[in-house]
Amino acid sequence: MSRIRGAVAAAVGAGALVFSLGAGTAGAVSGADEVTTSALPTCVESWGFVPATDDGDHDCLLGQGVSNNAVRSLQRSLYFCNGQDIAVDGIYGPNTAAAVRAVQRSAGIAVDGVYGPNTRDVMSFRIYSDCQDFNG
Repeated sequence: MSRIRGAVAAAVGAGALVFSLGAGTAGAVSGADEVTTSALPTCVESWGFVPATDDGDHDCLLGQGVSNNAVRSLQRSLYFCNGQDIAVDGIYGPNTAAAVRAVQRSAGIAVDGVYGPNTRDVMSFRIYSDCQDFNG
């Protein structure tokens, strides 16, 4: 895990965050602090109301252009638990990226508008009617 975070941190400023969209496709995400990595898969669903991969791994990425249930779960948590006034539509567009940047800025972590493990670790998540911190 720390190797992945180290690789991501070392790549800051390299250009664009590239991540797998599944089924052999790739997408690019731009943000204020851009990173190049293919180390983490795209979140595609929610396990325990937290974005995850198909096999339940919470170490995954979401960024602009992704549209799925993981984005919907993220948006729900941003809205209900993290004070962000955004639509819950399952589309990671400019408003979701701005909400993620606001959470990142507030937490004092790197601000890039991309949801990943570092952002997950500083967020609260909507679990039924409560908001709870992620505790892996």
